[in-house]
Amino acid sequence: MKRIGSVVLCCIGVAAVGTGTAVAKNGNSTPNPRQVAAQQCTAQLHAMGAKAFKALYGKPAMKKCQGKQDKSAGNMVDNAAKQCKAEQADPSFATGHNGMAFDDFYGTNVNHRNAFGKCVSGKVQSTEAQQQENLQNAAQQCRAERGDASFAASHDGKSFTDFYGKNHNKKNAFGKCVSQKAKAQGTTPPTP
Repeated sequence: MKRIGSVVLCCIGVAAVGTGTAVAKNGNSTPNPRQVAAQQCTAQLHAMGAKAFKALYGKPAMKKCQGKQDKSAGNMVDNAAKQCKAEQADPSFATGHNGMAFDDFYGTNVNHRNAFGKCVSGKVQSTEAQQQENLQNAAQQCRAERGDASFAASHDGKSFTDFYGKNHNKKNAFGKCVSQKAKAQGTTPPTP
């Protein structure tokens, strides 16, 4: 039964990424923060693995993760939109972009009316890619710490699980480790 749950969780995550990508590529709208949150949670799921992801968020893990990521995803989309509005209003935009106006630079359809949405989508995707890289790095660091036989010697005699685990059974240790390391790298960390 556990294996089926993991497969279902992974399928939901893949579906969430597919939906977010479809919105980003439709060309006519800015990314939806809920879909960005789903992408962030899917990245966390892949970086941590299903077991650690479930231990960090509990059940239903994907839904709880998305609820926690909604605010940061909304902020990410808002910040991207502000950057694009500033670029759109910049009279010297063409100077730094090969003589192309904002609509010509970002627009991809015949009349370039999708320029603003493409600008926002591109900035969100760039931020997400950086966050995902940081999250992967944090997960790699935590895997190395978890496997380090001398971990306790440099952490006041505490094991990896005791040092990072915060719930009653300390099963969330890996997720908490990733969260702490991702935060240190400037990434929106997983927040249970």
